[in-house]
Amino acid sequence: METVHPTESAHPNVVVIGAGIGGTALTLLLAHAGLRVTLLEKNNYLGGFCAGYEKQGFQIDFSTHLFTRGPKGPLGEVLRRTGHDGAIDFRSTHNLFELFYRASDGTVRSIPYPSQLHRLPVMGWKCMRALNLTPTDTVQACRLFTDITLMSPAKAATWNHRPLDEYISQFTRNPRSKALLFYIFTLAFVLPSWEMSAGEAIYCAQRALRDSSISYPAGGAKAIPLTYCRLARQLGAEIRTRAEVQRILVADNKVHGVQLADGSRVDADIVVSTSSLRSTALHLIEPGVLPSAYTDAAAKNKQSMSAVEVNVALKRRLVDSGCLIGAIGPGIALNTFDDNTERELVRELDNGRTPEIVFYYAPVPTNFDPSLAPPGHQLITACTHTPTTDIAWQNPPAEWEDALLRTLRTIIPGLDEEILFVDRTTSSWFEHWSGKEYGPLISTAQTPEQVGAKRPSITTPVDGLYIAGDAAGGRGVGTELAADSAMEAAETIIHSLDRALPRQWMTDRHALPPLRKTIELALRPTPVVHT
Repeated sequence: METVHPTESAHPNVVVIGAGIGGTALTLLLAHAGLRVTLLEKNNYLGGFCAGYEKQGFQIDFSTHLFTRGPKGPLGEVLRRTGHDGAIDFRSTHNLFELFYRASDGTVRSIPYPSQLHRLPVMGWKCMRALNLTPTDTVQACRLFTDITLMSPAKAATWNHRPLDEYISQFTRNPRSKALLFYIFTLAFVLPSWEMSAGEAIYCAQRALRDSSISYPAGGAKAIPLTYCRLARQLGAEIRTRAEVQRILVADNKVHGVQLADGSRVDADIVVSTSSLRSTALHLIEPGVLPSAYTDAAAKNKQSMSAVEVNVALKRRLVDSGCLIGAIGPGIALNTFDDNTERELVRELDNGRTPEIVFYYAPVPTNFDPSLAPPGHQLITACTHTPTTDIAWQNPPAEWEDALLRTLRTIIPGLDEEILFVDRTTSSWFEHWSGKEYGPLISTAQTPEQVGAKRPSITTPVDGLYIAGDAAGGRGVGTELAADSAMEAAETIIHSLDRALPRQWMTDRHALPPLRKTIELALRPTPVVHT
């Protein structure tokens, strides 16, 4: 093992590895608390999965995003805690989603999901009709959503270590109702319902429903990490790109810095990795440093599925809603599922085969911010779930991408005639870009065995080494999970230094939004951005 020597400083130096949402949020929080922070990013773009690029006048996200709680959730709470509430302009659209299904005559139809709560009952009624639910089925579905909305945090916690399908089956066994719920929650957690924590799903659904703030930022998804970085720099943080960490340096069970791929070294008293638990424990730390029980657990850590993505640049606007959602295949869709369809679909995914029915999620960033494309043009960013790269794929990535494009053609008439270009992203690219082995979208999946008291800890057996981002701690959906973990890590680090938390941090980040405010939103609709 290399001999390393500690840094001597009354003001500890902190190195944060990875400039995704978790890393950039943590850098801002620690800089706000007065610590000297260096953020190291291996790529030449900041933002992780929220980074973006420019092509022919289009500003394109590397991944597909909407943000379930927008400014009201963890992404906004990071700004409030650092005195910059409102620094990111989160926007909505008249119809947030458009759910596509096959009618009884075989035609493809859609149901809009509105941004305003007072319009939800009409949407719900249309869904019941599309799913061909009986009055009894409809009552059961209403009971389910009421239970989720009103459940106390204590009761929700009792569901942490049980699967979501067990919770849903209390209310309905209708395969079409379950299919719609399966689809919605699978989008959020990138897991099938029988592998997903019911308590975590309830926690997230409650807050999304009560906040009613699903949105997307002006400037694209990258606006979030870039804003965090800009504010952190103003507080003295150093932020470096093309600075790949090869090894976290440890001596006498104490972290002392990191070694970069170019051979240089950055000394530090505290190191926080926002890579996956697996990649950190098995690849960034020298073998033998961590206890075998810790590395064994990291090796067995359950990760989510991955994805392929197509970014479709259009000559003109074809879509009015903020996001297209659904699952459609030849002669089949969510509203024609039976009891076995979900498991057959996941079995195909697990075996690396392109499924007959394609689950798709297709945000339209230019409907939130038209400046993300040349005037009059439109951008669609679509993805579908795939296995991670450790699974042998029976069908190559190109076939998954083609299946996704065929589905988009089914729901968007005239698509091919208006395409300027299509960029494609595979799960192997996600692995390369994120540095997270096997390319999961959520590196520590929110299974019953990996949430609540069983969630991997922010702290590690090595003094001064912490894990944050979507790998440890935190609650929420996707990027919001990473931001919440960053706040948890920041609090943990400040406490470890025997310092008082900044006054702005004295909030309950997991508080349930008051139902009164939700009712007010329903009775007094707020304006939305119409693009």
